[in-house]
Amino acid sequence: MRAVRLLVRTVACAVTVLVLVPVVVLGLPFAQAVGRLGAWRAHMTRVWSRCLCWVLGAEVEVVGRAPRGSFVLVANHLSYVDVLVLGSCLPCTFVSKSDVGSWPVLGWLSRLAGTIFVDRARRRDVLRVGRQIEAALREGRAVVLFPEGTSSAGDGVLPFRSSLLEPAATLELPVHYASLRYATDPGEVPARLSVAWWGDMEFVPHVVGLLKLPGFRARIVFGEDPVKTSERKSLAARLHAAVASRFLPMLPDEDACLTSRTSPANS
Repeated sequence: MRAVRLLVRTVACAVTVLVLVPVVVLGLPFAQAVGRLGAWRAHMTRVWSRCLCWVLGAEVEVVGRAPRGSFVLVANHLSYVDVLVLGSCLPCTFVSKSDVGSWPVLGWLSRLAGTIFVDRARRRDVLRVGRQIEAALREGRAVVLFPEGTSSAGDGVLPFRSSLLEPAATLELPVHYASLRYATDPGEVPARLSVAWWGDMEFVPHVVGLLKLPGFRARIVFGEDPVKTSERKSLAARLHAAVASRFLPMLPDEDACLTSRTSPANS
């Protein structure tokens, strides 16, 4: 059964990409001509994120109200799946590490979607990315950041790096936030190993294992009030506290499904 599921989902993913990529490419000149290039890319990112979440059997639960319009949003980072889950709820532009841009297929798709890439090893590159974020916000686009700088196993929220929050702090923009969490069915590989992608996990085997799952659940908890301050380190600290207070750890020995217990956001 798992082998059949793997085959069917692999084909379905390929078909989704083959159908939607021409739509995106053909629409780019028209979107650019009317000054809606960023919006077109964000819209199509949402479309294919929803399609791929459906193919993967992802059940996305949203708690709270997602922001609208032009905004900056930060979230904890657990996996490459985060992009699909958040992208299915928000028409947005993501900021990602430059390594992703060189990945086969996924790197090209990310560039096509208008992802902003940052080389965190080069301090001056953060300034360039900051200018791109400012430009995106002026165009009325939404930008999503993962300030942890890397993905985790879901046992906690790593400290937030403040450098990419400089544009929001300089412009004194309110920054929205959300916490992400995954779960699998009882008896399946726990989400911290099958959905979260962290440490030295190899990408291809992880994707294969994900495709074999019957499905998984994603829980997004959006914060009620955005955070606003002109000092980026203070902004990073306050956002980290807000995300961490709404995050339920993905424990190694947990019964893998999400429970009905009250989340910190509602307590």
